[in-house]
Amino acid sequence: MLALSLPSSYLCGAAEAAADQAWRALIGPPAEALPALAALGVGAIELADVRGRADAAVVTHALQQVQAAGLVPHAHLWLPRGFDPARPPEPLVAAVRGFDASRDARLRRPAACAVHGHHRDTPDAAAATVRDLRTIDAWLRERGASAALELCRFRPEGPIGATYAEVVDLAAAAGDAIGITWDLGHTTWNHEQGHDVAWPHDAFLQRVRHVHVHAVGATGRTHFPLGSGRAPLTGFVERLRGVGYDGLWDLELYPIRWGGSPAQGRVALETSITFLSEALA
Repeated sequence: MLALSLPSSYLCGAAEAAADQAWRALIGPPAEALPALAALGVGAIELADVRGRADAAVVTHALQQVQAAGLVPHAHLWLPRGFDPARPPEPLVAAVRGFDASRDARLRRPAACAVHGHHRDTPDAAAATVRDLRTIDAWLRERGASAALELCRFRPEGPIGATYAEVVDLAAAAGDAIGITWDLGHTTWNHEQGHDVAWPHDAFLQRVRHVHVHAVGATGRTHFPLGSGRAPLTGFVERLRGVGYDGLWDLELYPIRWGGSPAQGRVALETSITFLSEALA
């Protein structure tokens, strides 16, 4: 199923943040945009910003908007340090309260929520990531979802898990059930910058439970539309099909970075949806 990542605040009708304004200029208010996206073939919406400082009421409202439009909601989570199932952050509670993927017949398996590892400049980043990933995955599974550690862009101060091997090692240490989010734009950037090989080994592919799809733009920044940047989409789809991947195909785009007019941005978004749909056909 084709998915699109959108900010919770935009889905609530807010227009204060620059990212919300960019989406509103591109596709209009949510009440108009969500049905139009569904008509283009988008079946699911990922809440892009469910982290500790998010507003739980905003997350709840955003999920309701997605469900009212007949689309499948899921969430991109940020891994809380020292995750305590007895006292989880309210935005996470709101995110999983709003959907039960295990009962949605449109999904072949419970939705996998992308989670980032802890930042690598903390002394115990790997051990803390393994511990908290294991705990949050068990918490999510009780609520009809699961965790999938995201392969992030390599930055010295960024999240741990920025190579294929590193993500596999962390996921394996957290348990056999832990999945991986393969982010095509991040791995394309990592390879171009000399941080990793172009394609993953089989141990990585077998753990993929969720994907983020975007391109690397001419400036070297990520989250650009397909067709206007560098992203080996065909090889990406072929490798995932080869291991029987049956999860969501999630376009994670940041129009605030693109430049150009809203009309040009709308064309770029629709082109991305078309490119991905044709690659999956």
